[in-house]
Amino acid sequence: MAIPSRGIGWSTEDNLLWQISKQLEQLTNVTAQACTNCTTTTSTTTLPVYKVFTALLTQSGGDDFQTQSGGNTIIGVTYTIGNNGGPPGDWTNIGAPNNNVGTSFIATGTIPADWGDGFLDRNGGAPVATVLENTIGNIWFTYVDAGIYYINSSDLFTNNKTYTVIQLWGDDSITPRTGFVQRQSSSTLVLFNKDYTGEFSINGIGDVGYLTSIEIRVYN
Repeated sequence: MAIPSRGIGWSTEDNLLWQISKQLEQLTNVTAQACTNCTTTTSTTTLPVYKVFTALLTQSGGDDFQTQSGGNTIIGVTYTIGNNGGPPGDWTNIGAPNNNVGTSFIATGTIPADWGDGFLDRNGGAPVATVLENTIGNIWFTYVDAGIYYINSSDLFTNNKTYTVIQLWGDDSITPRTGFVQRQSSSTLVLFNKDYTGEFSINGIGDVGYLTSIEIRVYN
């Protein structure tokens, strides 16, 4: 709508308002001309509907507790900080979320920042994980019994929102197997591995070299 011409006999206030209106009109025209060829776009960011942990697992042998206080760690192995007194050790560069005694984690590297006077515990019978993707948080594995393992987290497996997929790989030279995962709590999933006779596998998830793929999803 065009602004009318200034009237004769207007008051000072009317004249001031007219001048302001004209200036606004001029600014609007300048802005419109500057954007003659402009296009306005609106983008939206879609958040992931779930967090995921995907890994390839190998396992052999039974209960085998070990302690390590130096040297290289093994990628994919679950370690627990057993002691960290004296000069403290630092394992945060290889996957530990902190350096507190009792913290467990899957090693993502082989050379800790500092062993100090600390040491790490591990069970050689627990699954070893080649982690392909992890957006859930700190997850680790523990040995329970032949063919039974815990998948652990710090209260990350939300009830009614946690979904798992497992696939066992092998060949005709080993007994056919079946695996499944059962949610026990928000901190623990139980991984079972049986042969088709219903017996738990003696060597757990499989002989050395055979893989089991697993995916855990926690929906928002």
